[in-house]
Amino acid sequence: MATSKTLAIVLGAGPGTGAALAQAFAKTHGAVALLARNQSSLESVVSDAAPFRCDVSSADSVADAFAQIKEKWPQHQVTAALFNANCPLQLKPFLEASVDDLKPGIDVNLSAFSFVSPSVIVLRLLATSHGAFHFSQKVIPLLLEAGGGFLGFSGATASIKGSAKFGTFASTKAALRSLSQSLAREFGPQSVHVSHVIIDGVIDTDRRIDPSAIADTFVYLSQQPKGCWTHELDIRPAAEKW
Repeated sequence: MATSKTLAIVLGAGPGTGAALAQAFAKTHGAVALLARNQSSLESVVSDAAPFRCDVSSADSVADAFAQIKEKWPQHQVTAALFNANCPLQLKPFLEASVDDLKPGIDVNLSAFSFVSPSVIVLRLLATSHGAFHFSQKVIPLLLEAGGGFLGFSGATASIKGSAKFGTFASTKAALRSLSQSLAREFGPQSVHVSHVIIDGVIDTDRRIDPSAIADTFVYLSQQPKGCWTHELDIRPAAEKW
């Protein structure tokens, strides 16, 4: 049952996983804020949450989005947040790669935003020198203010296994995983549950991971009792070839 004055924030809106996350967390929270860079993505799921345009690679855009969220729900507490921003997958021989090839993953996997209000937060962080660092410094105080909450990161197998030609992608995903581990250890004792979810599989295909199942997994993590928290979870379809 939803608690009326709690707020869930989903970053990375879209017709697949983003929409499923909004629907799932709407059942447990009084309100859901949905953030995406493209207006078309927001319009596809607008019936399930209040939409806010946000380019996560821009600190100003993130700050503006969260200021709007605060204005809309001044009395709500953020107890869960989902970072589900899409990170481009680039496969390129290492000797042909350039520093510029790192930028998309850095902008998405460790970039951060200015948070303005505390309640549910499942996130996939991005990676710029001012990104994840600034985001985490803004959002964690809000979770602490709310008495605790859930901070989730959408990850990938590349965070623990750097395959050939995955150099630019794997390096940023590994950084995201390391950040989640550090935050989990520092803020867990203060009731902030940080969890990194490794999603290994094509989403919504014949051999797929169903978006609604992914969303249910995040809800499950957000509701775990303090005495039994999961800090990392690996999900994949049964049809996967090992």
